[in-house]
Amino acid sequence: MNDWFSWNGKKCTEYGIHVLEQPPITIPAERATFTNVSGRPGSLTMLEGDDVYDDMILTAQCMISDPGNIRTIASYLKGSGKVAFAHRPGGFYFARIVNQIPFEKILRGNPHRSFAVNFRCKPFWYQENVPEITVTASGTFVNNPGSVYSEPVITVYGSGEITLMVGMAIVELDGITDSITLDTPLMEAYKDVTSMNGCMSGDFPTLLPGSNAISWTGNVTKVIIQPNWRYL
Repeated sequence: MNDWFSWNGKKCTEYGIHVLEQPPITIPAERATFTNVSGRPGSLTMLEGDDVYDDMILTAQCMISDPGNIRTIASYLKGSGKVAFAHRPGGFYFARIVNQIPFEKILRGNPHRSFAVNFRCKPFWYQENVPEITVTASGTFVNNPGSVYSEPVITVYGSGEITLMVGMAIVELDGITDSITLDTPLMEAYKDVTSMNGCMSGDFPTLLPGSNAISWTGNVTKVIIQPNWRYL
């Protein structure tokens, strides 16, 4: 049944909430500036960058049958996290709940209440339970099945001075003793809880849709990639 959403790993049905109407699958708007030029038809469009999109508001229309659950629901439907919808299985959005939630009576004398939950979602839908990719040979190609670039977390196992190439990106690593993790979503380099930002230079790597070559020079035993595939 498509009568649920999951918020931070817990289905709403555990709280007596049933979804009456799922939000439509929505393609986010590109972030752009439009300028009218005197004497010219139409407008000039300036994009902020490739694959730069605005947040989306996805609204789930819901119902509860027991108003006694409202206090518990109030502690559940707050803050930020991951939201998954029944009609788009296999993935999630990063989101924040942003609206007041009035619980409206459906019929006089009937305990059922209806309400809407607005999730302010980041523009990309992330595939869940994607296995890590282990690369042991320089020159291996990794295929991104998503519709936009991904922001992977890459751990390089090796030592000394290393040059890592991911697609067109080149990252220089220095002073590596065992491993280093390049966390593109956080824009941080570290090993366990120790910062290693001073051991790298270059841009944090991304994986473009399609094939991406993973190669290196230096003493590397393997590269492990958490790919974070995502889609519009």
